[in-house]
Amino acid sequence: MARAVNPADKMIIQLLQRQGYIKSEAEKCLKRDVYQLKADEVAKVKNYATHFGIQAKQKIIDEILELRREALIGRLNRELSAQMSA
Repeated sequence: MARAVNPADKMIIQLLQRQGYIKSEAEKCLKRDVYQLKADEVAKVKNYATHFGIQAKQKIIDEILELRREALIGRLNRELSAQMSA
Protein backbone atom coordinates (compact mmCIF):
# COMPACT_ATOMS: atom_id res chain seq x y z
CA MET A 1 0.00 0.00 0.00
CA ALA A 2 1.36 3.43 -0.94
CA ARG A 3 1.78 6.04 1.73
CA ALA A 4 -0.41 9.12 1.71
CA VAL A 5 1.28 12.20 0.28
CA ASN A 6 1.03 15.37 2.30
CA PRO A 7 -0.34 18.31 0.24
CA ALA A 8 2.59 20.46 1.40
CA ASP A 9 4.98 17.85 -0.01
CA LYS A 10 3.33 18.19 -3.42
CA MET A 11 3.71 21.97 -3.19
CA ILE A 12 7.40 21.65 -2.27
CA ILE A 13 8.03 19.34 -5.22
CA GLN A 14 6.29 21.79 -7.57
CA LEU A 15 8.37 24.69 -6.23
CA LEU A 16 11.57 22.71 -6.67
CA GLN A 17 10.55 21.78 -10.22
CA ARG A 18 10.04 25.47 -11.00
CA GLN A 19 13.66 25.96 -9.95
CA GLY A 20 14.79 23.37 -12.48
CA TYR A 21 14.84 20.14 -10.45
CA ILE A 22 13.49 17.00 -12.04
CA LYS A 23 10.92 15.09 -10.00
CA SER A 24 13.35 12.50 -8.60
CA GLU A 25 15.80 15.24 -7.54
CA ALA A 26 12.97 17.17 -5.90
CA GLU A 27 11.88 14.05 -4.00
CA LYS A 28 15.46 13.46 -2.79
CA CYS A 29 15.66 17.08 -1.63
CA LEU A 30 12.33 16.71 0.18
CA LYS A 31 13.49 13.53 1.88
CA ARG A 32 16.79 15.13 2.94
CA ASP A 33 15.39 18.48 4.09
CA VAL A 34 12.10 17.35 5.64
CA TYR A 35 12.03 13.68 6.53
CA GLN A 36 15.57 12.89 7.67
CA LEU A 37 15.73 13.55 11.41
CA LYS A 38 18.95 14.68 13.09
CA ALA A 39 20.41 12.85 16.08
CA ASP A 40 19.13 15.40 18.62
CA GLU A 41 15.63 15.19 17.15
CA VAL A 42 15.68 11.39 17.35
CA ALA A 43 16.71 11.65 21.00
CA LYS A 44 13.85 14.07 21.67
CA VAL A 45 11.34 11.74 19.99
CA LYS A 46 12.60 8.75 22.00
CA ASN A 47 12.35 10.78 25.21
CA TYR A 48 8.75 11.75 24.42
CA ALA A 49 7.90 8.13 23.63
CA THR A 50 9.41 6.96 26.91
CA HIS A 51 7.54 9.50 29.01
CA PHE A 52 4.29 10.04 27.13
CA GLY A 53 3.76 7.00 24.91
CA ILE A 54 3.45 6.23 21.23
CA GLN A 55 0.76 8.82 20.49
CA ALA A 56 2.98 11.61 21.82
CA LYS A 57 5.86 10.22 19.77
CA GLN A 58 3.85 10.44 16.57
CA LYS A 59 2.59 13.91 17.50
CA ILE A 60 6.11 15.30 18.00
CA ILE A 61 7.27 13.73 14.72
CA ASP A 62 4.31 15.30 12.90
CA GLU A 63 5.10 18.70 14.46
CA ILE A 64 8.76 18.51 13.45
CA LEU A 65 7.84 17.58 9.88
CA GLU A 66 5.22 20.31 9.61
CA LEU A 67 7.66 22.98 10.83
CA ARG A 68 10.26 21.78 8.35
CA ARG A 69 7.74 21.82 5.50
CA GLU A 70 6.69 25.38 6.31
CA ALA A 71 10.30 26.55 6.54
CA LEU A 72 11.22 24.89 3.23
CA ILE A 73 8.18 26.34 1.45
CA GLY A 74 9.07 29.81 2.74
CA ARG A 75 12.69 29.48 1.64
CA LEU A 76 11.74 28.19 -1.81
CA ASN A 77 9.19 30.98 -2.30
CA ARG A 78 11.82 33.59 -1.38
CA GLU A 79 14.36 32.03 -3.75
CA LEU A 80 11.82 31.86 -6.56
CA SER A 81 10.81 35.50 -6.01
CA ALA A 82 14.46 36.54 -6.06
CA GLN A 83 15.00 34.69 -9.34
CA MET A 84 11.93 36.27 -10.90
CA SER A 85 12.95 39.83 -9.91
CA ALA A 86 16.57 39.42 -11.02
